[in-house]
Amino acid sequence: MARDSDMQVLKIKAAVLRKRCGPLKIEFLEMEGPQDDEVLVRIVASGICHTDIGFCEYWDKADGPLVLGHEGAGKRVKGVRRGDHVVLSYQSCGR
Repeated sequence: MARDSDMQVLKIKAAVLRKRCGPLKIEFLEMEGPQDDEVLVRIVASGICHTDIGFCEYWDKADGPLVLGHEGAGKRVKGVRRGDHVVLSYQSCGR
């Protein structure tokens, strides 16, 4: 994604995979801030699921560093205000 000169860049902490089968290491990264039609959600905890474990087992150095987890996202979000509690969900494995 192209960076706009006035785009907000956020400093985040994430568990990063840099070696097959781990370990995941907590690192500080930069992430593009939310677009006008997106909502930034502060995630306080995350789990590792079978899909993530598969990535760990088959990851190759050529793939580059990887941040695991199922990302929450919203397009054209309406009716959410700063401080609202939200739940993110992901329909994994087609179910």
